[in-house]
Amino acid sequence: MRVLRSGERSRLIVTLAAVSVCAVGSISAQDRPESRQGALWTLEGLKVGQCVRFLIDPAAAGKQLRPGTRLLRADQDTSLHQALSTVIQSQPEFSAWTPSSLCLYYADAIRVGGRRFSSKDPRRRQMLGMWAIAAIEQGGGRRDIVVVLFATNEEFVHSADMAKIKATEARSRASIVAATGNDLYDVRIGKTRLVWNGRAAGDSTRVDRPIQEPWLTRGASGTLWRVQTTIKPAWSRSLVGVLTVEGKDDLAKALKGSPTRFVGPLYFGGGGELRFSR
Repeated sequence: MRVLRSGERSRLIVTLAAVSVCAVGSISAQDRPESRQGALWTLEGLKVGQCVRFLIDPAAAGKQLRPGTRLLRADQDTSLHQALSTVIQSQPEFSAWTPSSLCLYYADAIRVGGRRFSSKDPRRRQMLGMWAIAAIEQGGGRRDIVVVLFATNEEFVHSADMAKIKATEARSRASIVAATGNDLYDVRIGKTRLVWNGRAAGDSTRVDRPIQEPWLTRGASGTLWRVQTTIKPAWSRSLVGVLTVEGKDDLAKALKGSPTRFVGPLYFGGGGELRFSR
């Protein structure tokens, strides 16, 4: 066996250390959870997209926190909707509450990989929705927490479950109110029932920039998904109407407890996508 001299030993140690660092770096880059690509959900032919903006008591919102996140106060949200800004200006006691949104997107189809979920009946559009609360990750980056993902297609929900993404089956029925010509949406998410009676108002405005939102959502077996959402509507319009909320679960309580609920605007045309990774 050949005995290495001191200088040779030093060079060998440095070389082994460099190889080890490269190997660890390669392994961590490929195998760390954040870099694993998950599902891609695509919305085709967006017909109706609308969000309910509201505020949630931080005590209730805190139950939905994910590891490494903290709630965002309404008075610290630079993108806070004007309807909510007006509330906290006139009622400062709500400044520490957390902004929240409930969004519903109705499309001709939802595509997941090679599968396309649609209906031949134009009245049965595919609905995909989410309830999110405003949060900040460690390091100061905005990444809202999705409390519930839901859809009206049972096969789609099953497909999400197979990909370890938690989704809930919802129900939605749309009709026209004969006396007023208003749109009537009756949506059931878990034990929450939402009834929207309203209509689009004003002129259509072209949407020049996509709506991009980074989210976190809990999956199966302790999985924590990072979701990059990009909605690309072609047009928007204001909405006027009344939203009624029924139920006693967390979503219903959060909506009922908010000092205000603002619905709108209405988005239509175009499409969107949700990219999952971990």
